[in-house]
Amino acid sequence: MSHPASAVLPHERVLIVEDLDEPRRWLAELLPRALPQVRTVDTAATLAEARQRMRGHDYALAVVDWGLPDGNAERLIVELVQARAGAAVIVATIHDDDTRVFPALRAGATGYILKSQPTEQVIAQLRRIEQGEPALSPSVALRVLRHFRDTPPPPNDAAAPDPDDVKLTEREIDVLRLIAKGYRVAEVGPLLSISATTVSGYVRDIYRKLGISSRAEATLEATRRGLVA
Repeated sequence: MSHPASAVLPHERVLIVEDLDEPRRWLAELLPRALPQVRTVDTAATLAEARQRMRGHDYALAVVDWGLPDGNAERLIVELVQARAGAAVIVATIHDDDTRVFPALRAGATGYILKSQPTEQVIAQLRRIEQGEPALSPSVALRVLRHFRDTPPPPNDAAAPDPDDVKLTEREIDVLRLIAKGYRVAEVGPLLSISATTVSGYVRDIYRKLGISSRAEATLEATRRGLVA
């Protein structure tokens, strides 16, 4: 459910799911530095505690460890994403192997960062979610790129659809037009009377539908569609 721009800031209340005390404190101190709109940080040490927290709040942003005492976070990521449209779920862990990275991303995680990085690097990666971009550590981004590079191409008869056949909703068109005009995600929300988190969700959907991954590509596509001069 979307919220008016005048409502609670999209990431004002966030959830951290981390079983170790020191990393949990580190993340709790780091998040308000990365995202100044954060006012309240809820924490949980297990999947069960996280689900208990979720009974009272639909979190727009959650940072979760992958391995927890009562299981891995794969199903929890799905539940967080289903609980609130456009929710950003970031996995924060020390592992970047395929057995964790790809299940997390398939479950709906919008980012995957390594806790072993310097604090300033993690802050910079978290700030990317405000632009509708994935928060990925460099080694994780390279792993994802290598995965698609090494995946055999589809047969010729399964070629990508013509961009002209890709249909966007009216609201996606509104968001694409404003992004192409240079507005930031945080600026688009008030113009359309929706939250920045909802805008980020639209941006992700637009990028996925159009097969693009940058603002420059979005601008080119908007120009091609006649949305901007």
